[in-house]
Amino acid sequence: PPTTTTTTASTLCGTYSRRPVVFLLAGIYASSDAWLLNGRENSLPYLLWRQGYDIWLGNNRGNIYTRRNVWYNATDREFWNFSWHEMSIYDMPAMVDYILQCTGEAKMHFVGISQGGTVFLVLNSVLPQYNAVFKTAHLLAPVAYVSNTKGGLAKIFGPILGTRNYVAKVLEGMEMVSTNKFVKKFLSSLCFENERPMVCVSRLWPAVGYDTQHLNKTLLPDIMANFPVGGSFKQIMHYFQGYVSTKFRQYDYGPERNWLMYNQLEPPDYQLELVTAPVTIFYAENDYIVSVEDVWRLLMRLRNLQAVYKIPRRRWNHFDFICGLGVREFIFDKIIRAANYYEYTYS
Repeated sequence: PPTTTTTTASTLCGTYSRRPVVFLLAGIYASSDAWLLNGRENSLPYLLWRQGYDIWLGNNRGNIYTRRNVWYNATDREFWNFSWHEMSIYDMPAMVDYILQCTGEAKMHFVGISQGGTVFLVLNSVLPQYNAVFKTAHLLAPVAYVSNTKGGLAKIFGPILGTRNYVAKVLEGMEMVSTNKFVKKFLSSLCFENERPMVCVSRLWPAVGYDTQHLNKTLLPDIMANFPVGGSFKQIMHYFQGYVSTKFRQYDYGPERNWLMYNQLEPPDYQLELVTAPVTIFYAENDYIVSVEDVWRLLMRLRNLQAVYKIPRRRWNHFDFICGLGVREFIFDKIIRAANYYEYTYS
């Protein structure tokens, strides 16, 4: 796949497709492969492509496709010293600029799930000039405020990894998720026994919600083979900090370093009022990560909210947003209709 360097997007891209651009970004510890799990008939990239769009799939720093750095190796602590803040202000602009340069387009549509939504919100609040780039933005279970999360991981590890202590300092420069091929093969093999699908999916329960009613169980082997695929401890620790502080703000390094970095003792809040791109939100009642309360707290701060969709299924959880039964009807078709309406109206 094409690669970008954070500080420049210069490359040879070939001829322009002249199709409207859609940029998709997956969630934490996932890769672009997550968007393709539903196959050619029900995966959003294929559905959009058949509608005439030019599809670009982004990858987060540190996954199996993005483990190269100009200065550091993936074995260096410095390589893993990043959270989704760095993804938002360095990686996301580089990818957006690269896509626009390669396609010759001035604007794009955006779809982000989970951390993909976080990155979009941080980008446009810290670098508000990028708001003008987005024709539409569709955020699926976007993670911003997390103080009301129902997930057991936050309740157990939040007080430890979401505060400044020795353990947190040690983990800041470490990889969170191993990409060891033998480990991945073993985890994937757990899903091939049809009589034991719950053994496979239960590894996700503490994070996404104790329910599999809407999960497409035929996809379990592919899901486990493609998630998780790499990332830093600092990514999840930044979320845990939000759980403890109840705020959506930059990374907390402690009073002394905060003063050096931010010129204040506490990290600054993200100014969500600066996000002026047209945003559509999808959320679910049974999402253990993004609670209804936290979603509405986010909604109250967005200035150009186009639509809000609550998934009409009571047991729909966080993972169902990308591979749940009914995801095409409840989410993907709505995204396509909104993108088509924009193109027919403004192009």
